[in-house]
Amino acid sequence: MIRRILFTLFFAATLRAEDLPSALKILDFARSQLPKEPIRMNGSLKERTENGFVKKELTVEMDLNWGADPANATYRIRNEKTGAFQTLEIQWIPGGPEFQYSENNNDSTNFNPNTEIDGLGVTWDDLSFSFLWSFDAKTLRTDKKLGRDCFVVAVPRGKNQLLLWIEQDTGRLFGAREEDAAGNLVKELKVVSVKEFGKLWMVKDLDIIRPAENGRTSLRIDTVETVDLAPAK
Repeated sequence: MIRRILFTLFFAATLRAEDLPSALKILDFARSQLPKEPIRMNGSLKERTENGFVKKELTVEMDLNWGADPANATYRIRNEKTGAFQTLEIQWIPGGPEFQYSENNNDSTNFNPNTEIDGLGVTWDDLSFSFLWSFDAKTLRTDKKLGRDCFVVAVPRGKNQLLLWIEQDTGRLFGAREEDAAGNLVKELKVVSVKEFGKLWMVKDLDIIRPAENGRTSLRIDTVETVDLAPAK
């Protein structure tokens, strides 16, 4: 609580001087609000047609150990109809993230985190929120999102950029949109709902909207539980 108050006072002071805080400080604050205890989240990714019917569905399991040193996570994606599955392990080390990716138990050495997952319009970077660990981000401005005061942070994504709306007081991500070099909307990450799972407040429903394709993919989280992710001895 003290840290949050000091952080808010610092932001207020810098804003009065019309000098926005650096993106690195904003992202560091956002990461500090992530759960410290290891958690497992289960849910689904669903691609929907324009009239709302489910076109494709994948199950998602996420083991998140953001409080570890280094922070790490494992993502498992499975197509229940075909049996195909993908696994991604990430460690966020000081020099940049390390990835270990496999598909149907076949390891890949040519992994790109901006690759779409099964053509759903969702990248591994989107799913893992790896953009919160970016070294190349910059603060653009302040803005309102869902009636809350936010900082807008830009993260490079190839020739595009990802804009993040991060609430000033809590460090929560309130939304994101990817734009091309001309400022055209490529994709929007829209937080639809949040829910308290036990004592953890987490995003429950997230929509990924791609207007050029009339595409919409929904990430739905059904369960969140604390787990023991310590490596076996």
